Amino acid sequence: MAERLFIDHLGHLGDGVAVTSGAAVYVPGALPGETVDVEDVVGNAGRLRIVQIVSASPKRISPVCPHFGVCGGCAVQHWDAECYRMWKRDLVVEALDRVGLHCPVADLVDAHGAGRRRAVLHARRGTHEVLEVGFSAARAHRVVAIDRCPVLAKSLDGAIKVAWEIAEALGPSAKPLDLHVTATDAGLDLDVRGSGSLSTALVSSLARIADKRDLARLTRHGEVVALRRAPCLRMGNANVQLPPASFLQATAEGEAALARLVLAYCANGDRAADLFAGVILLGLLGIITASIVAGLEAVLLRWRATDTGRFP
Repeated sequence: MAERLFIDHLGHLGDGVAVTSGAAVYVPGALPGETVDVEDVVGNAGRLRIVQIVSASPKRISPVCPHFGVCGGCAVQHWDAECYRMWKRDLVVEALDRVGLHCPVADLVDAHGAGRRRAVLHARRGTHEVLEVGFSAARAHRVVAIDRCPVLAKSLDGAIKVAWEIAEALGPSAKPLDLHVTATDAGLDLDVRGSGSLSTALVSSLARIADKRDLARLTRHGEVVALRRAPCLRMGNANVQLPPASFLQATAEGEAALARLVLAYCANGDRAADLFAGVILLGLLGIITASIVAGLEAVLLRWRATDTGRFP
């Protein structure tokens, strides 16, 4: 039987939150200020789904992706951009408050730019052993098969198609796959995880796909299958060759925004320590004018090499 709820606010994961009898009830897809009829999801205790939106929020908008609501990649495409920006900022404020840190928090910096330049696609056999390649479903242990994603940058064009081809080629291995793809200045860099050991025939098949799709590099668990061009990215003054499945800022604009903020903050300092020394550290090396920029990993390596066990 359906229950009628009023949505008070949005939770940390983007679900609408209603308060009944002093307890929070989470409603995926609902927005603050809405009245909705909901019912339990069979087989999922405590999970609700919307039966009807009785009174919609004036801030509800049409999502840009046809897979929104089913795919688990995005949570709040159906909300007005300004509301979304305020909500994201408030998440930071609340997180700081919980640990007793009270400081000014600026407005959200829109760093979407051209879109995401890296993604992890999944390949699984679903119902009746039908191959599905895409992203994880929302609140479910399955894959939503996709042929496009409006959040990805144009530089990732072809990534989904080649992921399908690789998954089909590795069908005989019958293993779930994770395909890490990154758009580099030299083209697509793709690392396949989860395939297990492969026969010479399957490795040759992957190499042919890499050649056909002009991939810069194709690796399997970091081991090179095919290398046509070194997968590099220009970061500041540095030209960085990326390791397979490397972590870097999801968007180029995000990387640039972080660099600008760090540079402005450190402008008058002579030393800077990067405590989150991912790939972006190398980009900042070419931008920051401080006399010394040290990554935490380098400090830890020096520390482990000392007899005292103390930081140098």
